[in-house]
Amino acid sequence: MKNKNDVKKAFVASLPVLAGYLALGFGFGVLLSTKGYGGIWALFMSITMFGGSSQYAAVEFLADGISLVSAALATLIINARHLFYGISLVDKYKGTGFKKFYMIHTLTDETYSLVCNDDAVKDVNNKHLYYFLVSLFDHIYWIMGCTLGAV
Repeated sequence: MKNKNDVKKAFVASLPVLAGYLALGFGFGVLLSTKGYGGIWALFMSITMFGGSSQYAAVEFLADGISLVSAALATLIINARHLFYGISLVDKYKGTGFKKFYMIHTLTDETYSLVCNDDAVKDVNNKHLYYFLVSLFDHIYWIMGCTLGAV
């Protein structure tokens, strides 16, 4: 039960992200559906891509039939800042085991700011669990917003 406090702290810390991700994700889902792609596409894209600006760009890439190489290059350029985010989190994510791969996949600007808040982890029992849960909650909020918007 000692981890219950960590779950609560991660959830409370992520609540501001919930509001933003539901609204922005909903907008993405609506845009995606206006281009002829339904809820399954929104769900799949938000699970596998989880990159707000790159997902918005991908809608146009899909609609315009842009080549896979061009889309991949544009996505790389759009998300290049995450390379620097990731480098600064190497020490924080050390010792997280297999969860590290998920936390790398779900690294967004908002998640980064929550994970970098050292004051937030002062009262937690397991800071690695806290980092993982913040990433998970933020990802769930985005998936919900995108899927609801498309439906």
